[in-house]
Amino acid sequence: MSKLFLNSGAAIIALSALALAGSASAYGSKPAVKPVSTGFTESSHRVADQTVALVQSGSPGPAIPNGEVLAFDGSEGSAAWQSVPEELRKYARPGQCFARLLVAPEFETYKDRVLVAEARTETRTIPEVSEWRVRDVMVTPEKVMRRVMPGTTRQVMETEVVTPAGFRDEVIPARYETRVERVMVQPERQVWVEKAGIPTGAALVTPVTHEAVRYRADGTLSWPGKNPIIVPADNATAQYLQQGSAQTVLCLEILPAVFEDRKVQVLVQPEQVRRIEIPAVTRKVKRTVVDTPQREEEYVVPAVYKKEKVKEVVTPARTETIEIPAVYRDEVRNRVTEGAQPVWREVLCDKNASPALVSDIQRELNKRGYNAGPVDGKLGSGTVSAMQKFQADQGLPQGQMSVESVRALGIKL
Repeated sequence: MSKLFLNSGAAIIALSALALAGSASAYGSKPAVKPVSTGFTESSHRVADQTVALVQSGSPGPAIPNGEVLAFDGSEGSAAWQSVPEELRKYARPGQCFARLLVAPEFETYKDRVLVAEARTETRTIPEVSEWRVRDVMVTPEKVMRRVMPGTTRQVMETEVVTPAGFRDEVIPARYETRVERVMVQPERQVWVEKAGIPTGAALVTPVTHEAVRYRADGTLSWPGKNPIIVPADNATAQYLQQGSAQTVLCLEILPAVFEDRKVQVLVQPEQVRRIEIPAVTRKVKRTVVDTPQREEEYVVPAVYKKEKVKEVVTPARTETIEIPAVYRDEVRNRVTEGAQPVWREVLCDKNASPALVSDIQRELNKRGYNAGPVDGKLGSGTVSAMQKFQADQGLPQGQMSVESVRALGIKL
């Protein structure tokens, strides 16, 4: 699917994408879902530049239902700005909008080896072999003794510094003047505007039948069909599904600089310091000097041994084990090879979609039988829901109206 994405020229900030799971063992091992790549390729960067033409062509579309701006301070450097994914902050252009969409899981049939009889072991014990031998046995261990040798001292007179020589600084304060200057209070900046996405009724639907995939209380997905399959969901997917189909849309905008007149203090003469020298104060004191320090001497008292007859093990006891292998049979089962995963994609909203473009999308969806409703140029829940069904059938990430899925309809941006 990543190849289709690049060939279609979709301007996507690819913060996360599903990698194909490794090939599973023929017997029983379940493949792990590979981690999502967060790289933003040079190809994706070039395509993002091309989509700026979408913002420059056509007038802004009508207000989107449920598209009100949320309470969100997206100024550069703010906590809200830092909460926007790094790749969006790094590569997004003013006028582009982004939202998270959900990639559907993939399945495969495999053979599973089922245990019929467990492996077992049979053991026997061989006793130890020992004999009597004469050995030197230590009665008293070697030990080290210590004795103290006293040191020698003498009295001497020394000069001691009571107060060291130094300096005292006298400070002459600085002089200032008050002046009026034109000051930039807020520089021109880019801000992220957060908008509520358009609900589609379900965060994920199945291809062809378009049945809603349900989120279960135990954190898994229930994939509908004749034989429903339980699909594991990681933390990112669970958070996406708990938020629902109306995922937040982030749009990058530019705000102009703000200036005002302010009174400022200007330094006329800097602060000066005059240094005054202060002599040292000393006194005579008597000190005790050690000529020879007290020390300890060590001497060794050797160990004492005697002959004794002891019993020693020649060959230790041991246990022999015979392994009888387990018995298995093969069963055919289904499993998930690639889990559902939320990914960031560039999307259309009232910030970057003209009524003419929305009408073309509605017309093409209706032509293909997806029932987007009347061709009125308004981007509402009916149009987005129809697009989600088209996304499911094409194997594209599902959710808001992505630039990738518009191009898949054959509509040029």
